[in-house]
Amino acid sequence: MTLEDQLKKLEEIAHKLESSELSLDEAITLFEEGIGLATSIREALTAAKLRIEAVVETAGDSFTIEPFDLR
Repeated sequence: MTLEDQLKKLEEIAHKLESSELSLDEAITLFEEGIGLATSIREALTAAKLRIEAVVETAGDSFTIEPFDLR
């Protein structure tokens, strides 16, 4: 699943959890799935950050590495 697909799925889960039509068991199951997706998304963003820093670093002395805030 692509990062974009994961983000879309996480958004769908959030909308479902906001509805009051779920049983407690359904809500917990969705919450667990959402936590898994959030972890995977965070890992993908961290990997992207490292790739960006590596590209900037290999560009030579004309560039500096700036902190990349994921928040």
